[in-house]
Formats: sequence, C-alpha cells, structure tokens
Amino acid sequence: MTRAPLAIRPPRTAGAVDVVAGEERYVLEPDSGGSLDRLDLVATGEPRPEPGPGQVLVRPEAATVHFRDVLIALGIYPTDDGTLPALGSDAAGVVLAVGADVHEFSPGDRVVSVVPHGTGTLASDCVVAADLTVPVPDGVESADIVPSVLTYLTAWHSLHDLAHLRRGETVLVHSAAGGTGLAAIEVARSLGATVIATAGTEAKRHHLRERGVEHVLDSRTLDFAEQVPELTAGRGVDVVLNSLTGAAMRASLELLAPTGRFVEIGKRDLYDGARVDLRTFRHGITYTALDLVLTATEQPAVFRAALRQVMARIRDGRLPLLPRTVVPLTEAAEGFKQLASGDHIGRVVLDFPATGQHLRVQAAARDTVVRPGGAYIVTGGTKGLGLEAARWLARAGAGRVVLGGRGEPPSEAADVLREIADTGCAVEIVRGDIAAPDTAPRLVAAAGAELRGILHTAVVLDDTPIAGVTADKLERVWHPKVTGLLNLHEAVRDHSLDWLAVFSSMSAMLGNAGQVNYAAAGAWVDAFARWRHDQGLPTLSVNWGAWGEAGRATHFATQGFDTLSTTDGFAALEALLRHQRVNTGVFDYQPDLLFRAFPHARSAPLLSEVDSGVAVSGDTSPASRVLAEKPGPGRAQLVCEAVVHTLAALLGTQPSAVPAHAKFTEVGLDSLLAVALTRRLQADLDVALTPAEVWAHPSPGELATHLDSVLRH
Repeated sequence: MTRAPLAIRPPRTAGAVDVVAGEERYVLEPDSGGSLDRLDLVATGEPRPEPGPGQVLVRPEAATVHFRDVLIALGIYPTDDGTLPALGSDAAGVVLAVGADVHEFSPGDRVVSVVPHGTGTLASDCVVAADLTVPVPDGVESADIVPSVLTYLTAWHSLHDLAHLRRGETVLVHSAAGGTGLAAIEVARSLGATVIATAGTEAKRHHLRERGVEHVLDSRTLDFAEQVPELTAGRGVDVVLNSLTGAAMRASLELLAPTGRFVEIGKRDLYDGARVDLRTFRHGITYTALDLVLTATEQPAVFRAALRQVMARIRDGRLPLLPRTVVPLTEAAEGFKQLASGDHIGRVVLDFPATGQHLRVQAAARDTVVRPGGAYIVTGGTKGLGLEAARWLARAGAGRVVLGGRGEPPSEAADVLREIADTGCAVEIVRGDIAAPDTAPRLVAAAGAELRGILHTAVVLDDTPIAGVTADKLERVWHPKVTGLLNLHEAVRDHSLDWLAVFSSMSAMLGNAGQVNYAAAGAWVDAFARWRHDQGLPTLSVNWGAWGEAGRATHFATQGFDTLSTTDGFAALEALLRHQRVNTGVFDYQPDLLFRAFPHARSAPLLSEVDSGVAVSGDTSPASRVLAEKPGPGRAQLVCEAVVHTLAALLGTQPSAVPAHAKFTEVGLDSLLAVALTRRLQADLDVALTPAEVWAHPSPGELATHLDSVLRH
C-alpha cells in the first residue's frame, strides 16, 4: 500500500489501437503526471480539418523539440492563464490542402512553417498560417531545415530587431552550445559582432572552440563575471543574450557597457518575479524580454520580416544549417529526455512516420466520465448511496439509468426518482439479487446497446469479530459484493464499457476487527479490479470512508468523525475515474480518532508515512525535522540529509547512493532536475533558493551548508 496522489493532469489515453500514417489522424500527447518517461501518440478519431482563408494544411515530416516543449511535457511551462499549449512550434513537410486566398502554395509542395500560437505541430497534420510558411530549399531534407528556421528566427529577432546589434560590438551569448546559442553566434558573426560564449560542460565548450569561438567561458559558475571585464579591457559587452537565472542573470546585467542591451530569452525569472537593483540601469542600459508569441500576435509584420530574412540567409549560405540529432517520432520520449539532459549539441528533431506505415497508438480518453445520453447500471441502486449515484449520473447527462435492487425502493426514494426523471434521464428498476445468476444479464439487457458504465454499490453488512465468523455470516456479506461483481463481469463480456466502478471500504485497506467478513470481501474486489484492469478493462475500486449524508455509515458523525458529503464523494469518484485509477482509498484523515478506533492502523505503511504525530512519532523525514531544530551542528546535519534525500528521490535512487561530497554533475543532476530540486527544497525548508545557487554550491554538502546559513534562526 503506497501513497499515490493524483497526477497533475488526468490521462488522455485509454488503450492501444492501430492506425496507418497518412490515413488516420494522431497527435503526440504528454504524460498526465508531468513525466518525460512517456509521451503517447494518441489517435484522435476526428476527420482531417479543412484549412480556412490564409491557412495551409501540412503533413509534417519533421519537427523540432524546443525547450518550451520539455516544460510543457513536464506541466511547468509558465502561462498567464495556466493553460498549457500543444506540443510543437514548427514543422517541415508536405502541403495537403490550402485555404481560400492562398496562391503561393499547392498540394504536394514541401514547406517549413512556424507555429507560435500554441496550436501544435507534433501531429499527423497541422493547420498553419500561409504567411508564416516558406518553401523548403531544393535538395534540403525536412529534418535538416526545420531546426534552423525557428531557432534562427529567435536569434535574429533577439539580436537584430531587439538588441540592434551592430558591426564592431561585442555580445555575450549564454548557453551557447544549445540551438538558440549556436544560432546567435552565427547571426552575430553575420552582423559583424564579436562573440563571448558560455556553456555548461567542457564538451560543449570544446565544441564552441571548434566552431571558431575564441572566448568560451563556464556558465555553471559565476567566474564569467570576472572574466568578461578582463576580455573587454573593463568596458563590458554591448549586448547580453541571456537564458541564465538568479545570481547569474544579475551578474550578467552588471557586465553591460554604457547603453548596453540585455535580451532575456528565458522564462523562469520573469514568472518567478525576480528582482534587480534599478541602479544597474543608471548607465542607459535596456532590458528586453523576448516573447515570440506576443511578437507574432502584436507585431506580425516584424515576425514575418524576421522569418523571411532568416530564410534568405539560409538559402544563400550566410547562415549555415544548425547541428541536430534526429529521433523517430515513435521514440519521442527519448528525444525529449535528450534535450532535457543538456548533454546534446544543437537541436533535437523528431522524424515522422512515412505515409502507409502502421503505428500502434493510444486511443483518446474522454473529457467526461459520464457520456451524454449514455446508459448506466447501479447495483444497490434503490436506496442509500446507490440512489445518490443515480442522481449524480442523471445530473452529469446520462440518458438512461438502470437501478438494481432486491426490493421495492423505499417511499423516500420517490422524490429522488422524480428529480432524475426531470433531467430527461430515463430510469428503470430491475428487481433481483445481484448474486443470483440471472440478475446481471437482466440489468445489462435493460441498459441496452448504449451501456457505458457500471457502479457496483450493493452491500450487505453482518458485523462480527473474527471468532464469530461462520460460513453463513461470511456468505451473507461475500456474495452481494464478490459474486455480484463476478456476475456483472461475465454479463458485459461483449460490451465495451468506459468503466466499471466498485464501492469497497477502508475496512479492506486498514482492517476492522468487527468486520472481518466485510474487509475480506472488499480486499477481494480490490484485487479483482487490478486483475480486470490488467486485462485492458477499465476498472476502479474505491476504499471509501464514511459518507455522512447517505448510506450505512451516517452514524459516524455522531461519534466525532468527519465524514464525506455526497457532493465531495461523487466529485472524488469522478476525479478517480478521470485519472483512470484502479484502487484508491478516500476518507477523512483524523489520526486521533482513527487510531483510537483502529489501533492496528498505525502500522499501515500509508498512515505511518502521512501521520502527523498524534498517534505515532510523526514525520521523521530529515526535511520535516530541520525547521524544528535549533541552529547548530545537529541542524546542519539534518539539512544535509534533507538535500540528499530530496536529490535521491528525484534521481530515482536510494539516499545511500548519493554521497554528500559528490558533485551534482557526477550523480546525474541536469538543468531541469535542478529546477525540481530547487522547488522541493523551497517548499520543504521554507527557504529562498534558485537553480543558479544550486550550481554555485555544486554538491549536496556544499548546498546544505549554504541553506543552513540562510535558514531563519
């Protein structure tokens, strides 16, 4: 039993299907949990779109993975409204169709297009703007041209349009071995400027020297802040193209010569609200934040001019094609991880499947768990939680609900049934014991061909301590839950359900001395849900705590327990179904009452991990103990342990495998993990920290010493 919070986003897939490239549509989707380990090609099931006026429909042959895409896949790309854009900002491929007023392109033309508005290009086809689309030069492959166009556009707009870089000036280019950095070097050279470059590893610095960059410095320390004045005879640089954060960003501002220009192409400091001393600007320097999306939206003529300038220079050889690594689209996760690792040189390009190639992709998950007009079965549905489940389904848009029960609904159910009917949802009651062989088939027949889901809420209680368990008491509780579920499983073998949800109990998760038969039945259905899910049949078993407004546990409120409201309970059920969970416990956590009523639960792994300390010794993780410790050697050691434990969790290893003296680069920390480490330590230790400070104290021990020094006393 492990703690497993819901992912950042619900999964967008639901099982594998086969498609043929060029015939059926698909799109690359990020993992719902914000991980780079899995990116799925998902069949959309939608018809191919028609391009509108001024638009072109393109079948991509290659597209670039930009750092923006990595942040989107991780779920941390900063946007004003919190809505993540689709993956992909460019594509090179073949025109499939053109919209009205488009005369410069025809179906079959090979083109490269920039898509800055977040609609995405990592798909079987994409609609692009004709005025942001240009022909691919003759003899150039899609995978060769696509990484250069948008990358050079970024560098050109930054240095030429925003910084007004002129012949004879000097520009400091940070992270110069990446795609934008290499493009900036070539743009600066074409404008007659001198380049000082930084890079994070010796291999990257060696590559830059081989490309003819004379002055190459380290971007992972602040030594460049002393070296740049030496290289410029104390004057500083005219332009900084910046992607560094925190102290490194502020140090770079200080390196500008009078009337110098600072162009920010990163996002982190902007969205974190980083502060700078206004005295830095006293010599007439300027700070400009690059946002190509805003440029394309607010200054489309400037954006288009930059695109055409770049393509003209690529065609005539003044801007060479950038180095790239090509990865098949079907292995997109590997390409994203290569870019995230920071070990690559230049760009990472995804190569698309050829027309006619057979692909194994994922089917798209639905946005809602209740299909409008769909039919649903609720066992135990004529009273209690089953009746509330029927009301929830009807309110969510179900067209038909079949309620199973052994007897007639109680008189108080009439108002609920009328309310359900008033929504336009048809209701049918099928009487019978769900443990009897004929009941489940009758329920399924009543639901009809539109059957989409089943809620198995049927339950019988016959509480007794383990010494009092008899065959009769076990069977009385076992059959409605277990045999009933088996009967439903068999009855829907020929149906494709969106889901089957079983109401289990926290008794099955934690145990209950007076409900051994009920706990056993719940444990069985929990295991069956996992087995059924593993057969490709979406199944959920929920270990509910006490519901306070309906059902058999409303009396718990009188004993001092917090209980689930009906609204919160079904909201939780909907979230679990959307996230495609298989077995999850949902209950209010009150350790003082819980461990008094269920003293054995304190040994459950889940509760021992989250316990607040009321019934057990509390959270013993190093981070949790730091803030309670007084300054001194003891706290310093706890801070070091906290850094090591947090880093080990991010690296997927044990703390014993992360020596406190080991350099971060030696244990596998990269730029993205440094951001994650920063955020976790900020949250756990309540301390201000930036990725630049992590690299400035490049081992767990050194970082811990720094953190201990700035912790509140």
